[in-house]
Amino acid sequence: MDEFSKKQLARNLSIQAAGLGAKLPPIEKKKETTLSKEIDCRKCVHFFVTWEKNCPYGCKSYGFKGPQIPSIVVKSSSGESCKFFKQRV
Repeated sequence: MDEFSKKQLARNLSIQAAGLGAKLPPIEKKKETTLSKEIDCRKCVHFFVTWEKNCPYGCKSYGFKGPQIPSIVVKSSSGESCKFFKQRV
């Protein structure tokens, strides 16, 4: 492919991407699989609520209190979901 053809192809693709030419198929949205949304700490036996204004939520298994729901803290700090989740009966 010569240089002119490459430039013409790039121009056509940029026009299409800008929506001025043929429409591109819609991009499929990926489903969010954030595990912090799947784990509801309020339904876990290890979750507790404190009287502290600055740290109202806690987790007995990880042994900490904080201003956010523990599953969110665990996901953001380690990159993994909570390993100790146990459904309340």
